[in-house]
Order: sequence, then C-alpha cells, then structure tokens
Amino acid sequence: MQDFEIEGVGLWQCQCTAHACPCQTNGAPTHGTCYAADVAHIKSGHYGNIKLDGLSIALVGDLVDAKPERLFATLYLDQKASSEQREALRKMMEYLNEDYVAGPGEPAVPFRKISPAPIEFSESADKTLYTVTLPGILEEKAILKRNSDGSPVSTITAMDSWSNIVHNADNVAFRYHDQSVGQEWDESGDYANVKYFHLSKKMYDEKQMLGQHGDMSGRWTSEQKEIISAQGLKEK
Repeated sequence: MQDFEIEGVGLWQCQCTAHACPCQTNGAPTHGTCYAADVAHIKSGHYGNIKLDGLSIALVGDLVDAKPERLFATLYLDQKASSEQREALRKMMEYLNEDYVAGPGEPAVPFRKISPAPIEFSESADKTLYTVTLPGILEEKAILKRNSDGSPVSTITAMDSWSNIVHNADNVAFRYHDQSVGQEWDESGDYANVKYFHLSKKMYDEKQMLGQHGDMSGRWTSEQKEIISAQGLKEK
C-alpha cells in the first residue's frame, strides 16, 4: 500500500428506508441485506505519486449484511483512468474495504468482479442534484435539500467509508442491472446520502473512522464515542 490522500464527493444509495438507514448509526440493515451502491468522485488527490484527479469509483452489491456469507460486490473503476491509475484505485478500494467493520469479525466484502466502466458523475452548480450513470448498468439520481443559508437540511454523524459525516438526501432513482454478475434491482425512493470527503490513509491507519469500529448494536461503541468526542461530532 502506498500513502493516499483524496478529496471529493460521494453518493450512497441502498434499500433501507428513506432518511433512516440504521447502518449509518451502527445498526443492522433494515431488510437484513443492504443492496447498495457506493460511488465516489475524486476531485483531487493521489495514491503514492499517481494523481487521481477527476476519477470515479463505484462499488455495488450487498455491502452490509448481518449474515456475512451473503456479502458480495462488483467494483467498477473509471474507464478513462490509465492502467496505472486503475491499479491505484483498486488497491485503495481493497484497503478501505478490508478496514471497514460493520460487525465484529465480519470479513471484507468479497469482490465478485473488478471491471473498468464509463462512470458519469454529475454535481449541479448549487450542489443539490447528483446523478451517476454507468450506461446499461447503473442509474442514480438524488436531491440534497438545503436550508435558506445553503446548509444541508439533514446532516448526521455516520459510519461511512469516506467520511464520518453524511447528508441525507432524497433518492429519486436507483436502478441496477448487470447481467455479467446476475444482479438487478430497483430501489428508487429508498435511502440516499451525499458526503464531501477529505480522506487519507493516515486517518485509517490511526483508526479515526467510525466505520472501523462497528458492531451492529444500534448504538455507538466506546471507540466510536471517543472519535465523536475528539472530532466534535454529534452523537445524534
């Protein structure tokens, strides 16, 4: 593993209830499974000496599950990336995936497939409309409502691969169909969040992420409470 530091914006959508995904606050998925898409657009950053500016990543599958044997994912790497950049993205995602812990002893989500794909990520000028398209595979659309002062209406402390803070959003569309892995669903109208991240390998190495200390108990663990206090976050 090389050192990495990245900044960008991410979109998460899953099958949990709109604005009420228990996985975000260390609970078990509403339906047992968590069919989800975790998409990150890197605005600037590096892995070692490899620049990752403008590249996107999409991880799609059953990403959180009380029964670990059901976990699976497909990792899509930005097609416009060079082979060197795709390898850097793959190594970084494998590292993040191995360190995220939804429950004690839960293994990393197994990647059934790693594939380059055209990932179209769009953010409106006012940062309220977010869309993701993998032509013929994935369609996502979410609206982030904002207050009169421009701040997101719903901000929560959360377990997330990219940030310890996420903003709940309206899931307008979430459709997935990939014949090559035999998976498809339409979870439009369910849960979505947006996050603006500044993430580094150091933060994971020092166990500063809430997602590294989960147990699916539905309440924050002692390690998570220490992080919340140290980072000035709100428990609720």
